Amino acid sequence: MSNINPPFRNLSLNPADVIAVNEPYDLVCQTIQSIGQLEVDREIIARGILQAAKAGERDAIKLCERAIHGLTAFDYRQHGI
Repeated sequence: MSNINPPFRNLSLNPADVIAVNEPYDLVCQTIQSIGQLEVDREIIARGILQAAKAGERDAIKLCERAIHGLTAFDYRQHGI
């Protein structure tokens, strides 16, 4: 699957799971970039999405919201320091 985002490439995901995590990951990255927060570790975003998806959530907007709401001030500074 060449269209899978980098944080998910080494995971064993079925096609439905790939779709479930790729879209919200892209949404989170776009949202963070649009508010000028480029210094977020993308692995942290991916973990937040995976945790919510493993709990059964499949709605892309809700997965996006959970990943963003799960970020802490430390997460914004962690990348690149």
